[in-house]
Parts: sequence; structure tokens; C-alpha cells
Amino acid sequence: MRRRLIAAAAALAGLACASASPPPGGPEDRNPPRLLHVTPDSNAVNVRDRNVVFSFDETINDRGSGAQELDNYFLVSPSDGNPRVSYHRSRIEVRPRNGFRDNTAYTVTLLPGLGDLRGNTMRTGASLVFSTGPTIPPNRITGTVFDWAAERPAARALIQAVTPDSVLYLAQADTAGRFTIGPLFPGTYLVRAIIDANNNRAQDRSEAFDTLRVTAPQASPLEMLAIVRDSLPPRISVVTVVDSISLRVTFDRFVDPQQPPAATAFRLVAADSSVVPIVATITPRAEQAEIQALQQARADSIRRVDSLAGRLLPPRPTAAPPAPAAGTRPSVPPPYATMLLRVARPLTPNTTYRLSVTAARGLSHRADNSERSFTTPRPAPPPPADSTRRPASPTRAVPPPPSRP
Repeated sequence: MRRRLIAAAAALAGLACASASPPPGGPEDRNPPRLLHVTPDSNAVNVRDRNVVFSFDETINDRGSGAQELDNYFLVSPSDGNPRVSYHRSRIEVRPRNGFRDNTAYTVTLLPGLGDLRGNTMRTGASLVFSTGPTIPPNRITGTVFDWAAERPAARALIQAVTPDSVLYLAQADTAGRFTIGPLFPGTYLVRAIIDANNNRAQDRSEAFDTLRVTAPQASPLEMLAIVRDSLPPRISVVTVVDSISLRVTFDRFVDPQQPPAATAFRLVAADSSVVPIVATITPRAEQAEIQALQQARADSIRRVDSLAGRLLPPRPTAAPPAPAAGTRPSVPPPYATMLLRVARPLTPNTTYRLSVTAARGLSHRADNSERSFTTPRPAPPPPADSTRRPASPTRAVPPPPSRP
């Protein structure tokens, strides 16, 4: 009997420690959890609560959703490390790692994605602002963060604002890359935007980021251009012959699009030490525009010939897609690592040249000189003779007709 009681007690203990699971039977639930209320009240002051409590209308999945842990759905700002999150089925308690500090304004954020036991996830989040002191500072830092290389908003980017004495404020951008971080006291902040691919709330070397120094209150919203950066300047890595008067030069790092190397920064020298002048440098965006203009001109020429010949005209090409709305692309052209160079005269086939560049500037604002040698392709061989063609018949002399007597 005693053994049965011990076994039953162990089974009950195991059930108590097990993760929550969806109830069996009943109609299928496709609605995400709904946040009923949060304590303390928003904009409350002189708060003495030990935790912020989020209450929902149903049991929350204690393992988060997907690869996310439950802790990853909450931000506490200012931050002293990962917050402490306590799970109580339909109630979740959140507090800073070392507790709330006196006379400090906090923002506690529930991020989108929290799910119930059936996998239904919340598409929106919620934020609570309160103070453990008598006031809440009025200042905020706002802006938009872009994935600069892709020319699109950086959805869910991590935003940090650090004071000179290393107090760390946190926020997350929305799906359009917009963010608001605060409340903040007047002063100078180092603002960092990170495309946090692994969701560890830290800046890794392989992750795109941008930093700006901002004074609160700010004069205008920020534009943050996140991209993978390092401290080394760009250097020529590959030179490719496009045609007899065009070269494509590839750098090992991005070139600063606001100060790209001009044609005068390049020098092209042949094996006999003769200099081939470079007359133009063309960025990828300008090259694409040039290609589109040529295609349009060719299509218009074909239509003109068909019209004069009285042939049925093909339908006009569909209109180009509308330009992206303001705010959906960064105001600064994207960085690039390739450029097209045009030379003044055709390059000699099967000849070695050396291309050099002076003071190519990278995103780190550091510049350097570099060079690379390359060889132009051999001339194309003449087409082979057609061995299946029959030789022409020899010409026979035709005698003149006989003269009449």
C-alpha cells in the first residue's frame, strides 16, 4: 500500500512539473490570446510593485512559439540584463534581473508572437510606462531603421540607447522599421540599431548595425542604415573584362556611396607602360538605369519600324511598378562593392593590364590604395570552314556562235 501511495504522489508531482498542454476535445480554437489587463497602471508614478503582471484570457504556452523562449517576448528598459519572467498559466510576471530601481522610469514591452497552447499567436504587442519615482521624463527618441543593402525597412530590429554612464535603454522596431525609445532624461545618447538575426539581444560581428549619437530632446526623427561593417577600407579584389571598352571592378568591402571613387582615382596601365584613360565610373544603380533606357529605346524603335511597314503592333509593355512610398526606402543610395569603368579606347586582346585606385573610401570612412593585374581575353577564333558545302563548278568557256557567210 505504501509503495502505491509513493508512486501516485510521484505521478502527481510529475504532472505538476510538466508543461501545459492543450485540453482534449471541444471546438477548435483559432483565436490568439487576448491581453486582459496589466498592472501597475500605465503612466503610474511612485510604483512599489515587485513585478509587472500581464493577465490573459487563456493559458499561455510556457515554451513560447517556434524557437523562441518565453523570456524573449519581453523587454524591460532600462535594462540590467535578461529580465526575470515567471509563468503562471494565464498570468505572466516580469521584472528586471536585479529588481526595479528607485526613482527610475521604466518601459516594459510585450512583443508580438506570444502563443497559446494551440499555437495561435498574438500579432500585436503592448507597452507599459511607469516610474518608481514621482515623475516620468517627457523625452523620446524616434526614427526608422533600414536594411541598407536590401533598401527596405528592418522589421523587428533591436534598438539600444546608451547614456555616458552606461545605462542601457531598449526597444524593438515594428514591421515598418519604426521605433520609439524612452522615456529619457535630457542628455546625449549613443543609439544603435541592430538586425538581431539570432535574437540574442546583442550585436554580433556578422550582424548589420548602425550607430548615431543623439541629443534628447531630438530635433527630427532618425534614419538608421544597418549594414555589416568593419574597420578596414575596401581594396580591389577582382577585375573583369565586360567588353573592349568596359571593365567591372569588384572590391572586397562596400564602397561609401556618398564618396565613391571618381574616374580620376583609377589608373589603367598596359604591359608596355602606356596609360589607358578612364572616362567614366558607373554605379550599379546607374548601370541598371542605363540598361533599362536602352531596352526601352530598342522597343520603341521596333514599334516605329512595324508602324511604318503597316504591320500589327505588339502591345505596349506594362507600366513600371509605382515608386516605393516615401519612408519605405532609405534616402541614401545603398552601398555597393562593384563598379563599371569605361575606358577611352578599346583594350588590346590577350594583353596584361594593371588597374589601381587611390583612396577608395569604405563605410568605416577609412580609405586605402590598391591595385590588381588582369589579362584581356584572346581574340575569338575565326569560324571553321563549312566542309559540307559542294565546291562550285568550273566555269566553261562558251564558244561564240558561228558567223553567217
